[in-house]
Amino acid sequence: MNRKCVLSLAISLITSLGMSDVVRAQSPSPQVAKTANARALADRNIVLPPVGRIPIGRLGSGGWLAGVPDPDPDSNEPDKAAWQLFIAINQMASSQQTIGGNTTNNALWETWADDPLTFPTSPNPANPPQWPASGQTFPFLKRLQIPSQFLLRELQRQKVPPAEIKSRMLEFQREHPGMTLAQTLKSQASISGLKPLHIQLIELGGGEEVRRNKASFDFIVSNGLWYKQGLAAAFAANNVITFPVDAIEIKADWIPIQPQQKSQYHWNYDANGNLYGLVALHIESKALPNWLWATFEWTGNAGRCDFIGCNDSFGVTPAHVAPATPAGGSYAAGTLTPALLSLMNAAGLAAEFQNYRLKGSQTLFANTVGQPTLLGNSVIEAGFVSSSSCITCHGQASVDKNGNFNPSVGFASPGVSSNGPLTPSMFLNSGGQLQYFPIDFVWGIFRAN
Repeated sequence: MNRKCVLSLAISLITSLGMSDVVRAQSPSPQVAKTANARALADRNIVLPPVGRIPIGRLGSGGWLAGVPDPDPDSNEPDKAAWQLFIAINQMASSQQTIGGNTTNNALWETWADDPLTFPTSPNPANPPQWPASGQTFPFLKRLQIPSQFLLRELQRQKVPPAEIKSRMLEFQREHPGMTLAQTLKSQASISGLKPLHIQLIELGGGEEVRRNKASFDFIVSNGLWYKQGLAAAFAANNVITFPVDAIEIKADWIPIQPQQKSQYHWNYDANGNLYGLVALHIESKALPNWLWATFEWTGNAGRCDFIGCNDSFGVTPAHVAPATPAGGSYAAGTLTPALLSLMNAAGLAAEFQNYRLKGSQTLFANTVGQPTLLGNSVIEAGFVSSSSCITCHGQASVDKNGNFNPSVGFASPGVSSNGPLTPSMFLNSGGQLQYFPIDFVWGIFRAN
C-alpha cells in the first residue's frame, strides 16, 4: 500500500471514530493531523498556501530526507504555519449583509459561531445550539463585549471572590439597552487600571469577540461541553478530551474607526452600522496536540513589541524586534517578506491585511534551557504581557466535579499570568485526587451556564 493510500485510510479512521466512550481515542500523527486539517479547511472553501520544506541538504538531495516534504511543518515552522492560518481564515466570506446601506466586510472567521451562540444563557440539553445554515439564520454581525482578560485581571486585583467572578463578568458583558460598554463599566463598579488602548476600546464603543469554526463548535456541542451539567458529566467520565485536528478558536479586538481609515485596517460593521477596525487577533489551531498559538497585531498599536519583543522568522524583516523603553511607544512596521507576499497574493487576500504583523507563535511551554516561553498581545493581554503565556494559561482550562471552571482562570496571582510547564497542583488536590478536569486548552467553557 503506497503512502497516499495509508494517509487516506488514516484520515477515514479519524473521521469515523465514535465519541460515546472516549471523546477522542488517539491523537493522530502530525502528518495525518496536518493532512486532515488541510482537507477540512478545503471542505470549507479555504485555500491554504502550499506547505514549505526544510532545506536540510545533508540528509539527502533536494530537502528533508531526500526531497520528502517536512512531516511536521506546524512544529518545525510555526511562524509560517501561523501566517498560513491567518491567510486562510481571513479570505473574504461568501456571507455578507447590508446595514444601513453599507455592506459588511466579513472575513471567513467572522461568519463562525461566537460565544453567545455556543454557550446560551439558558441552556436546554434537549435543544442544543445549532450551527447556522446561512447568513440569514444567524446574526454574523459583531456582538462585542468588554475584553475578558482585562476584566478577569481587574476583578482579581480587586480580590473579588472566585465564586463571584463569573457573575460579575457576565453582568459587565451582557447587553444593557441604551448603554455603551463604558457606561456599563461605570454602572457596575469602579474598574481601575485602564490602559490607553482599553480606554479607546471601551469608552469609544469598541470591544472583543470570540469565535470558533464548525469543527470546534460541533465537538463542544456533541460532547455536552456547552453547559455545566455536561461538563460535570465529562469530569465523572474522566475520559481524555481532545478536540479534532481541524478545530480553530479565534479572539479578536476592535476599535471604532472613521470611513476614511478603512484602508488602514480590516474593517467591519455591527448591527447598528458602527464601523470598526481590527487591532488584535489571536488564532488557536489544534493542528498540534497542545495547539498552535499565534497572535497578530495592527502595525499602529502603541507598545506592540513591549516587554517580550516581536518575533517572526517567516513573514517580516527584521525577524526579531527587541522591546523598547519606555513602554508604550511606536514600533516600525518592518517589511513583509517576498515569501509572505507571495502567499497572500496567491490566496487573493485583501491588501488591508498587509497592515498586520505576527507578534509571535508558541508551541512549547519552555525553551531548551527550561525557561518559560512567553506570548502576549499588547491589546488582549494589556497589563500583563511581560508574564503572558497562551499555552500555559489555556492549559489550565478545566472544571470541577460540578462543572464549575477552575478559578485560577490561568493566572498565577492577581494580574500575573501563569507561564511555563503545567504542574499537577493545577489539577490535583493535596491528596493527589483530581480536582479540576482538563478541557483541552479551551477556556470557552468559562461561558457554560
